[in-house]
Amino acid sequence: MYLNYFGLQTEPFSIAPDPNFLFLSERHQEALAHLSYGLQGSGGFILLTGEVGTGKTTVSRALLEQLPEQTRTAFILNPMLNETELLATLCDEFGIRYAKRNITNKRLTDKLSEFLLAAHAEGEQCVVLIDEAQHLRPQVLEQLRLLTNLETNQSKLLRVILIGQPELQDLLRRRELRQLAQRITARYHLLPLQEADTERYINYRLQVAGAQRSLFDKTALRLVHRYSGGIPRRLNLLCDRALLAAYNDQVQVVGRAQIRHAAQELELDSSATRRDSRPVGVVAATVLALLLGAVGSWWWQQTTTTPAIDAVVPVVQQQPIRNLLRAWQLPQPASDETLCDWVVAYQLGCVSGQLRFDRIRALNLPVLLQLESGDWQWIAATDTQPADNWTGGFMALFPHPPGYSLANAETYQLWLQQQLNTYVAQPSQDLAELTQAVQQQHGLPITGELDGITLAWLASHHTIIGPRLQQAEPREQY
Repeated sequence: MYLNYFGLQTEPFSIAPDPNFLFLSERHQEALAHLSYGLQGSGGFILLTGEVGTGKTTVSRALLEQLPEQTRTAFILNPMLNETELLATLCDEFGIRYAKRNITNKRLTDKLSEFLLAAHAEGEQCVVLIDEAQHLRPQVLEQLRLLTNLETNQSKLLRVILIGQPELQDLLRRRELRQLAQRITARYHLLPLQEADTERYINYRLQVAGAQRSLFDKTALRLVHRYSGGIPRRLNLLCDRALLAAYNDQVQVVGRAQIRHAAQELELDSSATRRDSRPVGVVAATVLALLLGAVGSWWWQQTTTTPAIDAVVPVVQQQPIRNLLRAWQLPQPASDETLCDWVVAYQLGCVSGQLRFDRIRALNLPVLLQLESGDWQWIAATDTQPADNWTGGFMALFPHPPGYSLANAETYQLWLQQQLNTYVAQPSQDLAELTQAVQQQHGLPITGELDGITLAWLASHHTIIGPRLQQAEPREQY
């Protein structure tokens, strides 16, 4: 109805998955990087979770487009299957012929095994993608695990990508599925868009639809983010209704009034949407210890919580703590969960300790300062002075790079070496030497080890998402 009025060629905010409107925000790109890294590993399962409408399907489509030509894929869009139906569906998806009469799990499994071995011999990779996986029965998940037992000395013959809502993580923590949970080599929880990405998302879709000018003013863009909570599906619905309201009001640009009218029609509340994302649970401590231990405990130990961090648990309701979580667009954790364990599910690490304020600023991250009273003081990105009664204690969250949780110490240490070399004048193969040079040049405590503070600084300057002060400039290499 409003297309001609705004000079559009097609509907810019349709909720249909049109590839022409594919927009990968920074968080979608990070999810894609984690999952792509997982497919390169030797494990059998990859996990992508997120609230309804956050763009999980968008990420999975982009992932499949990146797969090499020698990849055979099977899609399971209806997870309400029993074990036999699952095996039969996989055979159908892979084009495996089997007798329809008197089928048994063993016969179907044998057929799949023969197919996977033949595909491997021809240099092909087989991938199964299961959407809405939170509805899978435990027995079906166990059947999938048994299928992934088929492997060579280097890799699994079948990779399984599980996509679902946060309840999927709860399902995988069940005791009978602990063996499957230990085979997940890459996982990512997709959070809503940040405000800057919301604006880019809206303008991108309008441009693809043929818009020659901006159709939303700045106030409207901020309200869209507030009412939608940064969830793409809500963004589409809200923007579509707002354009219709602007057409009815005969105004050329969507403003505050049209956004509020559209939100009222959709029954969206700006305060409720910010709390809508439920926190996922904590990753099992034993699994986390195994993963992190595999990448070298000698440098990771300093990133774990100090006694000061434990004080976060009883005061997690304090406004400064909520400000830190909001800076990363995280939901509120349960009161009985340790904050630094909880953020692992959101691809974040936790660092704390005693440090001078100028060195804290060098981390390029939002921080909390611990006061003499034991309370926490929020320090915004623009603050240049420490809080009154500050003891020197601080805490901060920092983003993990893609692949950080994979049990491959050699690969991850190689990544660290490559990143450190971009910040020194003289490249080196010595990790301790590189670390000390970076610490000295960038105002970090000089320890010669990749302690938590150094790793947080490195991650904050090399990851593609997260609230940061500024982008550091790598030094030229001579």
